[in-house]
Amino acid sequence: MVGQEAIPSPPRNSGSLKMANYTSAPEDDYDVLIEDNLSDSDMESCTPYEPKMLSAQLVPYLYTAVFTAGLLDNILVVLIVVKYKGLKQVENIYFLNLAISNLCFLLTLPFWAYTASREGVLRDPLCKILVALYSIGLYSEAFFNVLLTVQRYQEFFRMRRLFSACRMVAGSIFTSALAWVTAILVTLPELAFYKPQMESQKYKCFFTRPHFLPADETFWKHFLTLKMNILGFLLPLFFFVFCYVRMRKTLKCGVRNCDLFKLVFTIMVVFLLMWGPYNIALFLSAFNEHFSLHGCESSYNLNRSIQIMKIIATTHCCINPLLYVFLNKAFRKHLCHFCHLCSDTAPQPTEEPAQGTSREEYHLST
Repeated sequence: MVGQEAIPSPPRNSGSLKMANYTSAPEDDYDVLIEDNLSDSDMESCTPYEPKMLSAQLVPYLYTAVFTAGLLDNILVVLIVVKYKGLKQVENIYFLNLAISNLCFLLTLPFWAYTASREGVLRDPLCKILVALYSIGLYSEAFFNVLLTVQRYQEFFRMRRLFSACRMVAGSIFTSALAWVTAILVTLPELAFYKPQMESQKYKCFFTRPHFLPADETFWKHFLTLKMNILGFLLPLFFFVFCYVRMRKTLKCGVRNCDLFKLVFTIMVVFLLMWGPYNIALFLSAFNEHFSLHGCESSYNLNRSIQIMKIIATTHCCINPLLYVFLNKAFRKHLCHFCHLCSDTAPQPTEEPAQGTSREEYHLST
């Protein structure tokens, strides 16, 4: 009986060993789960940047003021260019289109102010229209800044003397139309990949967030960010540096000749200084994994920088008319006559200089 009782003891020991092995595995798995839970808790402690508070406090008042001032300034530029300057000179055609680009950009500001005060509540079709106007105005302004810079470069080196005045005006009209078509075409990807955000069963249309950066599509996020940086910042920067360095080496600029050059290049410098920081912050945010900026603090600072830089850059659309007033005497004179502040007779629309007279001897126009 003792031997028979000793026989079932090994199965009990094997069973206990099996139970021991069975219970040891969950303990190890449980240890792993504890570590995961700890890491998740650490990640949850990272508070993301919330742009709604700053938008609700600053954007409605600032954008309303920028819209009012910019609308008045750019409409005055359009009227003065059409009434006094005329459209028989290349730079006037580009200045006119530049003012129209600013007006396209300005038309979106009241709606962005409204969405900031109402936490982004706006219907999807209207939000897409705002995104389109915003992008078209921004890209077209970059293109017309490039055209103005190239036009001053050609004038500086007398490259335009090979063509007649009619051909130059026709060419400027063609390049202006091409700039608008290009701005519309490069805006299509923003509209194609724009996805309205749903919060509380309502469409959310936020201006502070990049509209063309869907978080779940990394390739298109990178592609559209590069497009924004190349066409909206690097392209104007390249033409500005190239033309300015070539012109500075020759040192041909006289007192009269420098008036319009200073105006054109100051407009370009202001555009680059105001949109450059936003493009850099946007680039670092989109490619944060390549720069080791995907941490909690880095993401927080980048998102805050994008919002602040974008708010600052948006105010550029009302600065160009102020540059005309401060840097161009002819524009100040025309503005004075337009506002009936001068007693002498108003100037007539600018005409083409007679054949054989130099542009420096003729009355420069903006």
